Amino acid sequence: MNLSIRFKLLIYMTVNIVLFAVLLYGSNTFFAEKYYISQKKKTLVETAKKLSTLVAGKTKASDFDDENLIYEINTLEKSIGGTIFIGASDGTLYYPYQRNPNLPPRAGFNASPFYVMDREPNPPPGQDSAPNPRVPPLPRRNIKEWERYDDNSFFIITEDPNFKINTLRYQVQLPSGLILLVWVPMAGIAESASVSNDFTAIVGLITILITGIWALFISGRFTRPITEMNRITKKMAELDFSQTLKIDRNDEIGQLSRSINHLSRKLSRAIAELNDRNRRLEQDIDRERKLDKMRREFISSVSHELKTPIFLLQGYAEGLKANIADDEEKRNFYCDVIMEEVEKMDALVKDLMDLSQIDSGMFSVEKTFFDVAQLIDEIVSKYEPVLKEKGIQIDVETPKGMTAFADPVRIEQAISNFMNNAIDHVDEKRIIKLAAKPVDDKIRVSVYNSGMPIPDDSLDKVWESFYKIDKARTRSLGGTGLGLSIVRAIQEAHKNAYGVANVEGGVEFWIEIDRAD
Repeated sequence: MNLSIRFKLLIYMTVNIVLFAVLLYGSNTFFAEKYYISQKKKTLVETAKKLSTLVAGKTKASDFDDENLIYEINTLEKSIGGTIFIGASDGTLYYPYQRNPNLPPRAGFNASPFYVMDREPNPPPGQDSAPNPRVPPLPRRNIKEWERYDDNSFFIITEDPNFKINTLRYQVQLPSGLILLVWVPMAGIAESASVSNDFTAIVGLITILITGIWALFISGRFTRPITEMNRITKKMAELDFSQTLKIDRNDEIGQLSRSINHLSRKLSRAIAELNDRNRRLEQDIDRERKLDKMRREFISSVSHELKTPIFLLQGYAEGLKANIADDEEKRNFYCDVIMEEVEKMDALVKDLMDLSQIDSGMFSVEKTFFDVAQLIDEIVSKYEPVLKEKGIQIDVETPKGMTAFADPVRIEQAISNFMNNAIDHVDEKRIIKLAAKPVDDKIRVSVYNSGMPIPDDSLDKVWESFYKIDKARTRSLGGTGLGLSIVRAIQEAHKNAYGVANVEGGVEFWIEIDRAD
């Protein structure tokens, strides 16, 4: 049977107080009366010493005819609750003092109250028996117990056969011959011992009850922190460190609770660091897998992109070498094709260099303040010849006074890639719109071109390297499939948003730039 610590503490404390109560009651029952008698004996001895001082030098009855002396002796009697006799060894009483000797004797004083010894107090050598007090003839009293105090005094416990009253008497004979007898009734002693026993029993029961309740409270208060520690450590075993012990104490339990909290924090940090490292390791592994996949796809895409221009360069170069082009017009055509393919390969190489910087982590931005409208005007002026050649109408909406904080070279590159993409995919309406407007604390630059919408499943993929929606038109459009992925890298380096949406009559690409204000 498994008992809780709280129940064990309750049992231990209750058993201890019960044992204490039983011991106290037993001690009071068997020893209280003896202790009271011993204290009464001391009182009687002290009273006799005071009497001996009061009656010093008094040897006859007339010496006690003194109001002050009688008052002092009466005061001693009342203080001990007993009776005092003073007289001579022949039984003559000097106290209580009787002024008229012709009056009848006071009740109870018909005989000498003093005791005499059968033999001398100090028996001769070789005599074994101790002297015993002899009972006066009247009134008759039975000696129940006697004890010698010194050579001239002794204690006697007597029983009056008429009244069944036990008395404790102390008798001492002074050097002057006077005998002092001081006695008290034993009924008060026995009654005090009985009352003390009853009181002890009642107090013991009340103490057991109160102690039981108190022990229940104390055991609960003592075990509550232990129960809380057990609950928290179980949580810790389940790797739950969200809760802590709130035990504000300075004892060993408080120190233990603080140690558990410290251990919990240490384990929480250690496991958090371990989880973080595992997460980073998983991310590194995933990144390596993605990079490996991207390398394979990259090599495949680059090979595919270079295969056609290399094939054309080789074919036209061989044609020129074989003098197939026999007139100036054909030779110029061959040379134009070669130059065009070289330009495409040069653009591809530049884009590949940008992507290599992105992959290596060396792609950085240098932010500065610049006017957005001025930058857009410069971009549009660069594209005017191409737009006129292709018959494309461009609408520009750029409010003045918008200052951005970004890398102007990279932002120009992103907008130029949007323009190239728009020129390549504009439809027969030949409309391109370039706009910039403030949006909260950003500036949104968008490029719209009229044309076919992008399929919904391709909206997120257009930002991937070498991704082309219509692969059949790739050669005719002349794109490398890297422009939008470079835009994505530029925006991620600026920590700004970018996106694409199908709008009415065409497609709109946009980026956001930090406003300087």
